[in-house]
Amino acid sequence: MTGAATSAPEGSDAASVTALRIIEAMLQGAGTSGVSEIAARLGLPKARVHRHLTQLRTSGYVLHDPKTRRYEIGWRLALLGNRIATQASFVIVAKPRMEQLRDEVNQTIVFSQVNETGVVVMEVLPGNAPMDILFHPGTTFGFNAAAQGKIALAFGSLEQLRTWESLDPEVRTPQTITDRARLDEAVAQARIRGWASAPEETYLGVNAIAAPVRDSKGSLVGTLAIIGSVHYLPDPPAQETIDALLAASARLSADFGFEAPDQTTTNPNENEEP
Repeated sequence: MTGAATSAPEGSDAASVTALRIIEAMLQGAGTSGVSEIAARLGLPKARVHRHLTQLRTSGYVLHDPKTRRYEIGWRLALLGNRIATQASFVIVAKPRMEQLRDEVNQTIVFSQVNETGVVVMEVLPGNAPMDILFHPGTTFGFNAAAQGKIALAFGSLEQLRTWESLDPEVRTPQTITDRARLDEAVAQARIRGWASAPEETYLGVNAIAAPVRDSKGSLVGTLAIIGSVHYLPDPPAQETIDALLAASARLSADFGFEAPDQTTTNPNENEEP
């Protein structure tokens, strides 16, 4: 006598992984998938697969056709895929410029983007300094607690700034700027000179300088930053390091279609006889 297959209840982490595996199995299929097909691909009980599919359908991640009893990718998952593809394309474009800058300054180079709550690291290229500073993509910093955050505040849209103003400051070190007046002063300075620094404001013993990366509309795409030990990236940084960062961010912005305004001005009386 054979009984129905049973399994122990899943923990929340295991359940999340199972749901992702189910989505991956569906993407390997030809358009639509049945419960039995997915269960066979993954070696899971059909009851467990059906339970996860029901939850995914309720959340909009998959669609269910009651006539065929088959499932396909839903609107929410399609939107998520588009966002992932867009972010990945940013990194693909940024990486060659990051490599050029890394080879020029021999420090860790970081490309970040902004969201509703802070600055998110998208790509990190280790440098060749005697002491390299490394952290993982996905690391998030508050806007007040990193050079990249100051750049976001200096070059973000008015709508973004209104959203960010309601956030509480993040405290990472004793040097992190939490006073609004001091932060406003640092942001204004960053807006004027085109770059920002954060000596020991994110990590003790670490400095960072960052510059904006903009697109064809002039909107902030992300930030490009040099990260290093305060011994090798002091505050203020060497002028050649600043120049290298600004040149790299300008080239990357141009890759995204940004055209810097002409800074040359003509004096109408320049050619007149005295």
